[in-house]
Amino acid sequence: MMEIKMIGLDLDGTALNDSGEFSKRTRQAFKRAHEHGIHVVIATGRAEFSLPKNIAEIEGLEYVITSNGARVLRLSDGSIVYKNFIKPTKVREVIEVLKSQNARAEMFANGKAYISRSEYDAIVSGDIMTRSRRYVIATRKPIDDIFTHMIDWEDHIENISVNYPNDEAKRACEKKLAEIEGITVTSSFPLNNEIGGATTSKADALEFLLQSFGLHKDNLMVCGDSRNDIAMIEYAGLGIAMENADDCVKDAADITTLSNEEDGVAYAIEKYALKSIYNN
Repeated sequence: MMEIKMIGLDLDGTALNDSGEFSKRTRQAFKRAHEHGIHVVIATGRAEFSLPKNIAEIEGLEYVITSNGARVLRLSDGSIVYKNFIKPTKVREVIEVLKSQNARAEMFANGKAYISRSEYDAIVSGDIMTRSRRYVIATRKPIDDIFTHMIDWEDHIENISVNYPNDEAKRACEKKLAEIEGITVTSSFPLNNEIGGATTSKADALEFLLQSFGLHKDNLMVCGDSRNDIAMIEYAGLGIAMENADDCVKDAADITTLSNEEDGVAYAIEKYALKSIYNN
């Protein structure tokens, strides 16, 4: 195995435990990796302003890929070093499909995540039970007309997230979305789709970072648990699924580590990334 020089990590269900925190062991693993010259990168579907508040203070973390690869944030100075958005013409095509399906949509733009006020209120009141009330309140900004807002900001759309009441509604909308060329469609939980640009993915953003450091994909190790992690798991020299990952993610991975509640990321860093250094 080639020496691991970069680590890409999903956030929810992977680097974070179920309490939404980086464990002590995980933080120590980040620090040790950084001390050995390994670049540690978070790769998440979240928008920038939905990230954990202390993420810039976590020793060893250098970059955060947000919105499934639409932006790359350098933590040392807060600058955006990479952008890959949905084309405005595709935004309008997606809007037409979502309207025809009466879909509940959210938009990610300028590092923020927006949700329709009616859906926000329904989640807060408990009328919609498929979303975490606490998470939505902490990470979403309610607005009156989500689709008008999308058109107003069509040059800056990082990601469009769609949430469904049931599998039937999801399948019907996915069928229509599949007819649109120039977008990617993935998901981070069962009743969800996340729509990005034609080449927007965690894998493409990681490739950008690898090239900027003169590294090869064989130098990359990644960990993830959801469908939106499959592209980077298949791309990396070493793709690792969490024990709590979806079966399709485990099928795509080279190996499986412990769960996010068992410090699976720290275990993988210790066993594979740091070991690769000691063996070279």
